[in-house]
Amino acid sequence: MPLANFLDVHEISEADRAQIAEPSFAVVIARSRSGVVLVFNNYRRVWELPGGLIDGGETPRAAAARELAEEAGCVAVDLTWLGLVSVNDGATHFGAVYRCHADPVPADFHSVETGGVDFWRVGKHPLPLGESDRALLRRFG
Repeated sequence: MPLANFLDVHEISEADRAQIAEPSFAVVIARSRSGVVLVFNNYRRVWELPGGLIDGGETPRAAAARELAEEAGCVAVDLTWLGLVSVNDGATHFGAVYRCHADPVPADFHSVETGGVDFWRVGKHPLPLGESDRALLRRFG
């Protein structure tokens, strides 16, 4: 699965998102006592925010919470809509961006997709960091 190039963040309300596009994926900026949760994607070989495709019949909000649980082993508390991110991997895709609180975060979480969990703090984070994730953290982190 290739890395997508970051295009833009669209700060639009959750209710008005269809004016731009319905998101096909969701990402979550999960704050914890240790920093913002990052997961190592075993397929793309980068550190990134938890997120993924929205399943059929699933809301973007539910997808964000599910992805955080699946990829980092923690629960999203107080999910807050931040806007839409647009990325391009040969085609343009839109994703829902949320912020939440997540504690506790398992110290040693691994899955088929996730090779580990770490944290982003201003000036301190693991590398390599995905381009879109870096842009979202710069804006909302």
